[in-house]
Amino acid sequence: MALDALGTVLMEAILWLDNLKGRQQTHPQALKTAEHVPTSPTPILTFVDDDVNATAGKPMKTPRLQRVCGVDFSGASKSGKTAWLAEFEADWSLGTLQLVQLASLGKLAGSDERTAVCRFLAEQISSSRATLWAMDFPFGLPLELGGEDWNSQLEMVDNFESKDGGGNPAAVFGRQLAVNARQIVSRGRIRRKTDVETSTPFDSYHYRIIYQTFHGMRDVLLPISRSVETAVIPFHYDRMASARRIVVESCPSSFLKRWNLPHARYKQSGGKQPTTAHRSNRLEILRGIHALPKICLAKDVSCDQDSACNSDHSSKVVDLHVPCTLDMSRHRRRVIMQDSGGDALDAVLAGLGGWRAFHSTNHADVLRDTRYRLEGHVYS
Repeated sequence: MALDALGTVLMEAILWLDNLKGRQQTHPQALKTAEHVPTSPTPILTFVDDDVNATAGKPMKTPRLQRVCGVDFSGASKSGKTAWLAEFEADWSLGTLQLVQLASLGKLAGSDERTAVCRFLAEQISSSRATLWAMDFPFGLPLELGGEDWNSQLEMVDNFESKDGGGNPAAVFGRQLAVNARQIVSRGRIRRKTDVETSTPFDSYHYRIIYQTFHGMRDVLLPISRSVETAVIPFHYDRMASARRIVVESCPSSFLKRWNLPHARYKQSGGKQPTTAHRSNRLEILRGIHALPKICLAKDVSCDQDSACNSDHSSKVVDLHVPCTLDMSRHRRRVIMQDSGGDALDAVLAGLGGWRAFHSTNHADVLRDTRYRLEGHVYS
C-alpha cells in the first residue's frame, strides 16, 4: 500500500513538471494525432450575440457556454457507485477550463440507487444554465431498429414491457433488439453510423451497454427533452440558439482513440487498487489531454484543431479561442489516479471530449445527415 501511494506521488510530480515545461514553451508540445481529424471548410459556430445569420453556408447559432459537465453514466442497479460527474468552468478571457467538481453521482445524489441517481441527474440538467452536458451512453438506436424519429425511440423505450413480466426490462429489451437485428442481418451486429465513425466499443444494444442505453434514454433523456430550453443535439438543433443548456453524447474511448492516447488498461475491475500499469496509462492520458492543441472560432475563417488559424481574406479576422487549457488541482489529479475503476477519469474525458467536439464540429453537416438526426451523433 505504501509503495502504491509513493508511485502515485511520483507520477503526480512527473505530471506537474510536464505542465511546468509546457507553460514555458512558446508552442505546445507536438502530440501524435489521428491520420485525419475532420475539419470544416466554413465557420462552424457563432454566438447568438454575433451579427451573423445561421444558414447552411454560415455558422450555426449557439449560446456562449460557461460550463461543461462530463458524465460517466451507469445503468447498474447501484449506479451511484460507478457513475461520476466532472464539472468544468470555462473562462473565455483566460482560455481555461477549470475542473471545479469531481465526484460520484451516488455521493452527489445522496443515494446509490439507480432511480435516485437518474432523477438527480435529470434535475441537475434541467436546472442548469449556459452549460454543455456531455454524457457517456448511447442516445439512440440504429435506424433499422428504432422508430420513425428520435421521439418515437424514446416512446418505444418508455413503453417497453417484457411480455412475461419478468426479468430486467433493459436486458429483455436488448435481447429483443438482438432478435430483430438477426432478422435483418444474418451475421454480425448493426451499428449506428456514428459508432462506426468514432470506433465506440459497442453497438447501442450490446448486452454490455444496453443498461446504459435503456435507462439513459428512458430516465434521463426523456424527461429533460420535454423542455424547449434543453437542446439534445443532433435531435434539437432548432432549439440550440435559444437553449439554456445543450446535451450531447460523448465517448471517452472514442476521444482517446482520436488522439492516439491509451484506451485500454487504465480501468481496474472488481474494486481493486489500480496497478502500476493502470497508473502509468492514466498518467500518459493526463499528460496527453494537457497537451492538446487549441481551438479557435473566427467569423471569416475555419480553424483546424491541429494547426493555427489561416485566412485568405485581406480583411481583419476576429479570432476567438475556445477555453481548452485544463486547470486541475493536485487533489483531483490524485482522485483520478487512485480511483479503482477509472470512472472519475472517464467523466473528465467525457466532458473534455464533448466540449472540444462541440466547438469544432460542422453542425450544418450533422444536421443534413439523416442517420445522425435519427440515430444520434457522438461528440468526442
